[in-house]
Amino acid sequence: MNWRFVASMMTSLMAVHAAVPTASPVPVNPSASPEARALLKYLSSISGKYILSGQHNYPANISRWSDRAYTFTGKYPAVFGQDFGFQGGEDKDSVEARPALIEEVKRQYRAGAIVTLTWHAVRPTQDEPVTFLESVQGKLTDYEWRELLTPGTKLHARWCGQVDEIAGYLRQLRDAHVPVLWRPYHEVNGGWFWWGGRRGKEGSAALYRQMYDRFVNVHHLDNLIWVWNANAPSNRPWLPGPFADFFPGLDVADVLSVDIYGSDYKQSHYDEIQALAAGKPIALGEVGTLPTLEILKAQPRWTWFMTWSEFIETGNDPELVKAVFGAPTILARGDRNVAEAMAAIRKATVESAPVPVMPGASPEARAHLAHLVAAIGKRTLLGQEEGATPSGRIPAFWHRELALPGKDDTAPLTQVQPAKTLLSLGWSPASPLGGGSTPLSDYEWNELLTPGSRLHQAWCIQVDAAAAVLKQLQAKGVSVLWQPYPQANAKTAWWAGRSGVRGSAALYRQLFQRLSEQHHLDNLLWVWSAAAPGPKAPGRAGDYFPGLLYVDALELVIDDAQPRWHRDADWALMGVGKPVGLRLTAKVPAPELLAQEPRWSWLTLPPPAPDQAEALVKLAADPRVE
Repeated sequence: MNWRFVASMMTSLMAVHAAVPTASPVPVNPSASPEARALLKYLSSISGKYILSGQHNYPANISRWSDRAYTFTGKYPAVFGQDFGFQGGEDKDSVEARPALIEEVKRQYRAGAIVTLTWHAVRPTQDEPVTFLESVQGKLTDYEWRELLTPGTKLHARWCGQVDEIAGYLRQLRDAHVPVLWRPYHEVNGGWFWWGGRRGKEGSAALYRQMYDRFVNVHHLDNLIWVWNANAPSNRPWLPGPFADFFPGLDVADVLSVDIYGSDYKQSHYDEIQALAAGKPIALGEVGTLPTLEILKAQPRWTWFMTWSEFIETGNDPELVKAVFGAPTILARGDRNVAEAMAAIRKATVESAPVPVMPGASPEARAHLAHLVAAIGKRTLLGQEEGATPSGRIPAFWHRELALPGKDDTAPLTQVQPAKTLLSLGWSPASPLGGGSTPLSDYEWNELLTPGSRLHQAWCIQVDAAAAVLKQLQAKGVSVLWQPYPQANAKTAWWAGRSGVRGSAALYRQLFQRLSEQHHLDNLLWVWSAAAPGPKAPGRAGDYFPGLLYVDALELVIDDAQPRWHRDADWALMGVGKPVGLRLTAKVPAPELLAQEPRWSWLTLPPPAPDQAEALVKLAADPRVE
């Protein structure tokens, strides 16, 4: 790579960018949310000046390829792309990944990313899950197409049900104030998807307009920025046709985008889409091989590019990836231009007070969550194992394991806790196979997650017994830091160490749903617990994370915290604004830990050994400890 040439070329490119005027954007949805309006304004403001880097990810892979881009470049792409999928089971495009996908989107947005979503939609003559070749790349007859576009027909009703399913997930993002670059029916001018390749007003453009009408006027998804997408056209009849033959109109498209695979970034395609956009932002919706710096000099008004999943690794020279991401006009998530703009958008719509994930949370639970959030970066609440040697002060909370009637003495739990207090409760139940910690086979695990099976029924009995004790605490006004199935990433318990769509995270979510919907427990603050990576906890902790929708706080469990450890930053990044806590199982740390790792909202200590009593008193006396 001739870096002197690159520097000279990028100086020229910046001069070209600075000379291009930008228009003030008006969203196509008159009711667009403040955050959608602000994001569209930002996109328009950088058009011709900067280009946002972007990376797509498969549904079940969550953020794998964005993380991979960081590995190559040391920067996270500014645009986080995902897909709602179509396949079943553990496939990378599994529809079962959607709940976790939505939570990852929220996490990415709060971490500063711009979100773009698409959907390889199921053919409306079939039901999800489907296969790619038989359904997504299937065909509709001309008669079926007319039925699809005719309200009142059976096929139109089926289509409504399918898109309404997706609307439900987008509604969750709307309610969380997350703006979305929504790219439906992508590559619309190609004939390889069932929705594409039909010219004219009653063709593919009509289906796009039909979705726009339903999402805007029925579901009021005002957080969407509408991105129309086509593939680079060709003169050959079996390949994509001209953009204009499939375009639904400027009244339903905020951004116009093009997908280009290979390295043929023709200037004619760029000029054609720019003319059709009439001043609106344009983007590279999907790319395989990244555009070179020479191409970007000639085509400066692309607002973002998004590399498709594994192509960041398999379809690009690593030196090209580094050169593009390192160019001064290519923006990453952490760059000041992006970070400040996205922080301002988030700040304008942030909740005034944290809301617990449990529906109808009690006032006590809300107050305690607000207290934990307020502690972030300022002070650390000190918790101790119940029955431990006192530190010379009353701890902020006591921790103990939940004991069930007939298994242990439950009376102290329900009698000594005064109202309005906070209690930390772990739950490490015996295997529903019949006790102990016997691991489950893959077949047994699947049965555990299948309603109606005998193993699922045994699990329900186990959960209902725990709920009975929790209800006694609820009646007394006691809030609970609820830590079920701890250390989900470790391989030391029957519930732990299973990654994937139907792994340990699925069991945690199943417990959440039963305690929420069946027992209506409103005093729980849900804490997801993981062990520090190591021989007993291999792999990424995020592979076992149930999603922010099911978690009020996160806790890391370790034996000993050494100075200069700085694990709080990683944990805070995963929690994206939610409180994070640290549980030590072997040793009382020095007060210097809290100065070096200020993000821990709480610290739970083990019963100290006799030679650590002095260290405990010293820690409790630190002004950062509450």
